[in-house]
Amino acid sequence: MPLEDHVVAEIRTALLEFGVIFFRNQPITGDQQLDIAAKFGEIDKPHPVFDNDARDPRLTIIESRGRAHDSEHYWHTDVTYQEAPSMGSILAAKKIPDSGGDTLFASMYAAYDSLSSPIRKMCEELTAQHSFERGWATTYRMFEDGEDTLHKMRKVFPLMTHPVLRTHPETGRTSLYVNEYYTSRINELSEAESEAMLKLLHHHAQLPDFQIRHTWQTDDIAFWDNRCTQHYASHDYGIAHRLMNRVTLVGDKPYFNNP
Repeated sequence: MPLEDHVVAEIRTALLEFGVIFFRNQPITGDQQLDIAAKFGEIDKPHPVFDNDARDPRLTIIESRGRAHDSEHYWHTDVTYQEAPSMGSILAAKKIPDSGGDTLFASMYAAYDSLSSPIRKMCEELTAQHSFERGWATTYRMFEDGEDTLHKMRKVFPLMTHPVLRTHPETGRTSLYVNEYYTSRINELSEAESEAMLKLLHHHAQLPDFQIRHTWQTDDIAFWDNRCTQHYASHDYGIAHRLMNRVTLVGDKPYFNNP
């Protein structure tokens, strides 16, 4: 049954308030997942690395059976190497290990709010580079033609600059907007200063104080706002089978309005 307009409005309100929301016991097909996502925005183009559904490549297949090239287990905000990173994603659990495989989410609103005043003031003036290669080079180099493919991907996704602090386009709130997977350096600082500052900010963003941990059950759905959260997929299930379907929504170019 299609989502009624008032239900879509309630879900959007909850997403904007909490950053991530969860739904238990919601078995849906890939087509239904795409239809639901379309209620909340434009569906993004296929992911450049993950597998995609053969019938509709806008449905991303995230599958693991202890694969050697599994390297995405870092705290991150999705695709910040793009000019307009995704607005959010809807993830449906299809196959879950008997134990492990949780996903952790962290509020970057809370991370920003708890920074000391001098650090906040400094961050207001900073921008950072985000790199596709920083996140995916290890994965590509696992494959025979990986270096050639990586060279091509560098041209598709050149270094991208975003503000270190981001203003949410709907709530107007400020969040911390660097992540250890894709953020390579802070432009306004020396290399040594940048390394030290990013180490401080990454550590701060990953404090348990800002986190929620979701223990998946088959047919769970998670919907997160990629503009104000980070997430981490725990890889603690060995060679067990974990299968998730994801649909991602088109986002906008990050900006910061200094209050």
